[in-house]
Amino acid sequence: MAPPIDREALLKTLSDGVVVCSKSGAIMYANPAFSRTLGYSEEQLKNRNMAKDIVERDLEWKALVSLIEQGSLVSDYELKFKKADGTCACASISASNLRDDAGSFVGIAIVFRDISTRKRIESDLRDQAFRVDVINKISKIAASELDARRKGLSTIAFELRKLVNFDLLTVGVTEENGRHVDVLLPEMESGRAEQSLGTVPLEGSIVEKLRFSPSPIIAQKDAGRRQFTELTLLDSARIASMVCVPMMSRGHVIGSLNLYHSKPGEYGVETADLLQVIADHIAGLIDNIVLFSYLEKKIRLQELLLKSGVEIQKAISTQEIYATIAQNLKEVVYYIDLSIYVVDWQKRMIYPVYAVGGYKDEVLAAPGPIEEGVVGCVARSGTAEFTDDIDADPRAADIPGVPRQHNSMLAIPLMGSEGVLGVLELYRPKGQVFTKSDLDVGQLFAQQASVALGNANLVSKLQDVKKEIELLNDLMFHDINNYNFAVLNYIQMISNSPEMSPEHKIYLEKSIHLVRQTADLIENVKKLTKIGIMTAEEFRPIDLTGVLRKVVSGLENSFPGKEISVSMDVPETSTIRANKLVEELFVNLLSNSVKYDPHEEVELDVICKKTSEEGRPFWSVCISDRGTGIPDHMKPQLFQKYVRLKPDPQVQGTGLGLSICRALADKFGGRIWVEDRIQGKHELGARFCVMLPADRGTET
Repeated sequence: MAPPIDREALLKTLSDGVVVCSKSGAIMYANPAFSRTLGYSEEQLKNRNMAKDIVERDLEWKALVSLIEQGSLVSDYELKFKKADGTCACASISASNLRDDAGSFVGIAIVFRDISTRKRIESDLRDQAFRVDVINKISKIAASELDARRKGLSTIAFELRKLVNFDLLTVGVTEENGRHVDVLLPEMESGRAEQSLGTVPLEGSIVEKLRFSPSPIIAQKDAGRRQFTELTLLDSARIASMVCVPMMSRGHVIGSLNLYHSKPGEYGVETADLLQVIADHIAGLIDNIVLFSYLEKKIRLQELLLKSGVEIQKAISTQEIYATIAQNLKEVVYYIDLSIYVVDWQKRMIYPVYAVGGYKDEVLAAPGPIEEGVVGCVARSGTAEFTDDIDADPRAADIPGVPRQHNSMLAIPLMGSEGVLGVLELYRPKGQVFTKSDLDVGQLFAQQASVALGNANLVSKLQDVKKEIELLNDLMFHDINNYNFAVLNYIQMISNSPEMSPEHKIYLEKSIHLVRQTADLIENVKKLTKIGIMTAEEFRPIDLTGVLRKVVSGLENSFPGKEISVSMDVPETSTIRANKLVEELFVNLLSNSVKYDPHEEVELDVICKKTSEEGRPFWSVCISDRGTGIPDHMKPQLFQKYVRLKPDPQVQGTGLGLSICRALADKFGGRIWVEDRIQGKHELGARFCVMLPADRGTET
């Protein structure tokens, strides 16, 4: 027979806690393991109540009692017990009811096992699994398709918030040899693209410090607020703690991943280690985002340069050209103010010719000597200049009415074939500096502005030369006509002498005829000269129908010896873009038709109608006569200078009339030709046709 078991001794040696208590929770017995686990002495436990002092929540005790009263078997039931030091122990219990001899429920016996360590390990494993899951998601984002990468930073920030608490996350990115850091702010809503807060100098930045020493930066309270340039773009007053880690690619620090919090002491080494893991995963993503942005910007730049070039071709004034350049440039290089200056090297002055921004009127009203200001320095050197704080630059020149704003500035010379023509000047708000990439883009648009300036200078010079030629021609023709007039007067005085023989009078009349022909020739040469220097800027809308009616009405007065009949088929209005010399064109054509018609009764047909050529609207005017016509072999050379229809001594002319018509038609953007009035029968008369472009501004 086995020896009897000492139950008391057995309970004292158990490693599991055992406690016996009443339904209300009064402790009737507790073994040493129970006391030891909760940190109470045996005496202290006598005064404790399971429901009120030991079990963490009163409702949990009531639920346990209810289960036991119902006769349920309670095994591996988890409860949290309050320890003497105020902490909690997680326990797994088995419990059963205690009944007296009469079967009445009198208490509860509980076997208690401390599973706090196991629970902590389980929690750590869950946290690690969750962390691994988030990191895997971030890795997938970093390795995703290029379209997804554009929104990758925002998605990463969204996922990272599941692991680390932060008020603000930024990413600093720089080129390998860049002098600035682009500060990106991911949107906290997953799937939205990040935005750029601006650029800051690399010197004094978080990225620079991490390049020098790639250890994480953990700063508390005010630390870093005045230390790093990135903080100038943020509300640093709300930043009490921050942690920053480097992002590495191909062995180089390409940027930084930064977390900020409004509470002090929020971050430690553990957070920095986790953040470094994330940074290592997304460094490639950042590299790809930078590359993608670069390529996207290049494509957009090419589109804008092409668009700008086309719009410049259509622009009429230099102001329109400058406005086009400024508008397209802003799409790829952000600025708040823009100015374009022209250099006058003879006067050693710089003149503002175009400005955009809040103080454009003040800028345009402030020319200055070339020896002053950053603009003057760029004009003299022909080299672009970066200035991160224009008001801190000792070379800066004050502009009346413009306050000191400490903006950053980029000044680019506008180069022409003979040197610097002007300067393009851009401004950004304080702290948002210009980069080497901005300079490269700005120089491309500066080239377009240089072409505009160069063309404006050429146009100005051409206009000056044109005026000088017109003046010299007027003087020359005026002097020649004066000489002719004097010669004509002398000949007429001699011709009127009573002693003059009839034979001599014949010679004098021929001389008078030649002098008058010379005057006509001079007048025609003068017209050709004016036509040669005529430009489209001089043209205006002219009613072609009115011109034709006017020329036809004056035709009979020019030929009193002939009876002229003109049949007109013209619209009520027909508008072209020309000048008053268009009358000369039709006077010459109609006069030729009358002069070279041997009949005393002359019949002419004038038809004007709308037509088109290569999609452009034209007005066509055809003048038909019934004269001797023009043989086919003469038609090609008819509009050349000094070519006459027939060497008829009865018909006066210089041979320049039709060449004037050809020159005018060409200048007006049209064309002129001759054909038979009846096809194949030139002896039945000719038809002269002119096509002139319709004025699109007045006709549809």
